[in-house]
Amino acid sequence: MEQSPDSIMITNLQGIIEFVNPAFTQISGYTAEEVINRTPRMLQSGLTPEETYRSLWQSLARGEIWRGEFVNRRKDGLYSIESATISPLRQADGKVTHYVSVQKDITELKRTLSELIASRNRLQLAQEAAGFGIFDRDIASGRLEWDARARAICGVDLDTPINFTTFLDLVHPDDRSKIHAAIERAMKPDQGNGVYRVEYRIINPKTGEERTLMANGQTFFEGGRPTRIVGTIQDISQQRAMEAELKNRRRAMDRLVDQQVAAQTASAIAHEINQPLASISAYSEAAINMLRAGHLDKLEHALLGAAAQSQKAGQALHELLEFLQDGEIILEPTDLNEVIHEALAEVEDSGYTDFHTAVELMPDLKPVMANRLQLQKVLINLVMNGVDAMREAGISPAHITIRVRTMIDDGMAMTTIQDSGPGVSAETAKRIFNPFFTTKTNGIGLGLAISRALIEAQGGRLWVDIEAGERGAVFHFTLPFAS
Repeated sequence: MEQSPDSIMITNLQGIIEFVNPAFTQISGYTAEEVINRTPRMLQSGLTPEETYRSLWQSLARGEIWRGEFVNRRKDGLYSIESATISPLRQADGKVTHYVSVQKDITELKRTLSELIASRNRLQLAQEAAGFGIFDRDIASGRLEWDARARAICGVDLDTPINFTTFLDLVHPDDRSKIHAAIERAMKPDQGNGVYRVEYRIINPKTGEERTLMANGQTFFEGGRPTRIVGTIQDISQQRAMEAELKNRRRAMDRLVDQQVAAQTASAIAHEINQPLASISAYSEAAINMLRAGHLDKLEHALLGAAAQSQKAGQALHELLEFLQDGEIILEPTDLNEVIHEALAEVEDSGYTDFHTAVELMPDLKPVMANRLQLQKVLINLVMNGVDAMREAGISPAHITIRVRTMIDDGMAMTTIQDSGPGVSAETAKRIFNPFFTTKTNGIGLGLAISRALIEAQGGRLWVDIEAGERGAVFHFTLPFAS
């Protein structure tokens, strides 16, 4: 008794405590002196049902052993749950003289059990909410078990025997090879750590309806040999149907966008070509009339006008084709400052001479990774846009200034082109890079769209800065440095 890990208490027939062992004092917190000559009522917490005590005394009165549970209160006020066995002690003549109680503290066991039940309930609720069914396959015996949810998903009654062969009979014939391949991978621990994952279709044996399922599981191994595969199945038919519907809608949207782009492109071509063609027609008719009238001195003017309009139409078509093409851009280490000087010279050679330049280039700037010709094209477009905007704003040539500067920003080379014109409004800035959007009286609105595409193809970024706080439009673009 003294060495027993269980709490032992002996009382007389009136319930007066006469003996307790060390385990009792350790569990209850009371010393032997504090409980001897008192009754076990001092341990009652008020949480044990009265029916438990009635059953106890009725069993003892009949001379029987009683087994049950008490919720007792320890000396420190904490509660403990104890499993008790109380037996009568008899003399040689069979007369009962004492009662002995052997109690085991099962508080932690009860708490663990309660937490396990709560956890299992939460798991079951989550499983039901997610629509998961559970399967368990014993590889050695071939036994296959499905829970009620798995059977409902597959259309199999609870009393219908199921094994791997009958399962495969449910699988769509085209998907059975996927099941075999997934199982084969899952049984090899060196290929995916025993993970079983496969999407397949089944045909409901009752309705003939086709459903799409996703299975996820884990293989268990003993001595390197697979023994069990346990996992879940989920009906993802609705999800796949929604994805297919979304894909179809996206295709329809893409077709609509393509139609809109085609219509917009055709409209832009018509707009840009019709005016030069009308002018060519007018110049040609005038030339014919002059020729018939013998006014040869005026014929040259009409022919030059027709040629100029023809060139304008050709340039519009060239820009459109350039925008629609998607060719590969070859990048190489490039001296950015050098390209800026080349681009400014190109602008002047094109007849743009009525503007001033203020160039602030960072000395010893490392080479950038770019396509030299495409970079020139971007710079020329930005500079010409600035000059055109200032011309249309009525700014005199003496005050037309283009500022170009280079610097390092966030580990990339940044170029800024700023004009001294009216600037860009916040509303215009939202659309300024959209194809076919333009604020100029001439042009089809592709220059900035092409420029941004070229810069992004070279690993950079092009944007308009409406918060520069200075007069004029400000554009920045960045390019990565060459390694």
